[in-house]
Amino acid sequence: MDCNRLDYIKSVTDKSDDKQWAYPEYPIGAYFQLNFKRRESTTVVESHARKLPKGSLIILSQVPHESKKDTAGDQKKIPDGRKKRYLTHVVELVNEGSEDEPQWEKHPWGIFRWVKVDWIADLRDCSADLRNWDSIPVDWEVMRARWGWYDTCAKSLSGDKLMEKWCTIDQLREHLKKELNLEAIK
Repeated sequence: MDCNRLDYIKSVTDKSDDKQWAYPEYPIGAYFQLNFKRRESTTVVESHARKLPKGSLIILSQVPHESKKDTAGDQKKIPDGRKKRYLTHVVELVNEGSEDEPQWEKHPWGIFRWVKVDWIADLRDCSADLRNWDSIPVDWEVMRARWGWYDTCAKSLSGDKLMEKWCTIDQLREHLKKELNLEAIK
């Protein structure tokens, strides 16, 4: 993986009843639509999603949520102390925004970019085995800065909040390469 293309970090969420994580079903090499939530009465998100450059790598960050375990409706509980933000994926933008835009829909989650999974944490059923939780990188422990995860837009890794901690994008990329073991990925 060319970590020189590691340019963004994005908060993602899946509020469906059957999954703890967003996008857990896509293995390395799989393609999927990375969604952006449309804001009413503004085109900021559309413009942002369109302008993200093809080939850029985006780290996905998320907080797991309790979901249905089975058809009986039992809940997969999040153990105490594990309701944190985690780094779960590194994805690559595979098209230009102008290529994806004609496929966008008008509903709130209709804005997306096609991405390919280059890295994914082990997101197996964490509720059953605390060791699985320990293998998923905790956002704050890795990033060491509050990067502004509060909305749907991807944030630049060279943004002010991260650069206050890391000084240069190269230092941050080198750190991420080691922390996420990205050098092992071809």
